Amino acid sequence: MNELKIVLAVFLFSAVVGFFIIKQLQLRNQKKLLSQRLSSWIEAAPAVENEPKTLLKTDRPFGDGLLSSFGGFSLAKKVETLVVQSGVQISAATLILASAFLFLVPVSLSMILQFDPLIAGAIGLTLSLLPFVYIFSKRDALRRKFTEQLPDAIDLMISVLRSGHSIPQAVKTVSQELPAPCGAEFAEVLQRMNLGQPLSEALVYTCDKFRSFELDLMRRAIAIQSEVGGSLAELLDKTNITLRQRLKLVRQVTVLTAQSRLTAIVVGLLPIFMAIGMQTINPGYLQPLVETSFGKTLLAVAIVLQVVGIFIMKKMSTVKV
Repeated sequence: MNELKIVLAVFLFSAVVGFFIIKQLQLRNQKKLLSQRLSSWIEAAPAVENEPKTLLKTDRPFGDGLLSSFGGFSLAKKVETLVVQSGVQISAATLILASAFLFLVPVSLSMILQFDPLIAGAIGLTLSLLPFVYIFSKRDALRRKFTEQLPDAIDLMISVLRSGHSIPQAVKTVSQELPAPCGAEFAEVLQRMNLGQPLSEALVYTCDKFRSFELDLMRRAIAIQSEVGGSLAELLDKTNITLRQRLKLVRQVTVLTAQSRLTAIVVGLLPIFMAIGMQTINPGYLQPLVETSFGKTLLAVAIVLQVVGIFIMKKMSTVKV
């Protein structure tokens, strides 16, 4: 019972410390971003004559200090892409640093307090995954919100085009009238168009960022219209009807698979609550699982099978539309 209290204390302490560190890093990045935006109002230093000049935005460095050396790795690039897709104002280096810190805190406390390092490692691994779980959830929420706003953006573009305005004016209207993330992304699309890209090419980066099949369908329709001609407003109207029907089908599938997803959640959480309940009712009943080598092996196998079962049930309840 004392070991269980120590484990819970370590878990809560690590979660609080990790949350505080992540919040401080986010505030620091927000202040840095604010200073970069305000720097445009301050008189810049004279440029060096040999310094190359370009209108294109250069790639953002992966990190600073020691973590900048990881920028060339493919894993670092994937993490950087994930952070950009989530819309969270945090660098990939900060995310990796926070994850490593959350892993090392329970392991370090296990050495100081001298309790089972295997349990501390499991807790540290769980805590180190929390920042990535948060980033993945933010990415999915941002993509879902963008997809829901896209039909309204297309309707607004159709209205502007039918009133006689140009395509850049339609994109500008969407960027001004719609909230984020759709409005902000169309503002970036407008910037690419001002640099000389046609609308179909300017939408490529946004399609990759949000992994949006709906926006890619719109982009392909615009590319075909630019080659064969015709009314862009009429083409976007027909494309928008398809997108709205697709979103309606996605909502119907989500409702029909709600029971399967709830079952997966219950099956995943039931062993944890059962173990806590049995340990509370009969202290020491689960001690062989953490004290003997055979019990630790069974516990590890049970955790692996539990994770595999949750993954399989999630796949079974996921229907691609």
